[in-house]
Amino acid sequence: MQRVNWWAIVVSAIVFFLIGSLWYGVLFKNAWIAAVGTQAQRSGSGMAAYPFVVAIVMAFFLAYGLARMLGWRGTVSPIYGGFIGASMGLLVFGSMTWMDYAYEMRGATLGFINVGYVVVGMAVMGTILARWRPKTG
Repeated sequence: MQRVNWWAIVVSAIVFFLIGSLWYGVLFKNAWIAAVGTQAQRSGSGMAAYPFVVAIVMAFFLAYGLARMLGWRGTVSPIYGGFIGASMGLLVFGSMTWMDYAYEMRGATLGFINVGYVVVGMAVMGTILARWRPKTG
């Protein structure tokens, strides 16, 4: 079984979470609220901890999965790790999300915001994970 660097996974998950805070809280806040509608406006005022706990736990699982994927690939440069992360974000998350959004009749704005976050976040994750490989021994 290929080893993973648990510290790199934890750091990657935290960075992914922080990118999400910047993405949804600053960069695309107004566009995201407009695209999501009244549900985001209602939950924005008194948000409970639940979505944040889910987000960090899922970011950890995502980082673990990407670390395993990079481990299967062998030695990978940080740039290629970022490319693999972005590719998986676009090809797996992006395709499934966009398909769901088409059936749910959601607008393209929400798709670009949500898929963009995952693609950028996974690119950063892949870069961190490829750079901070587990020590062999």
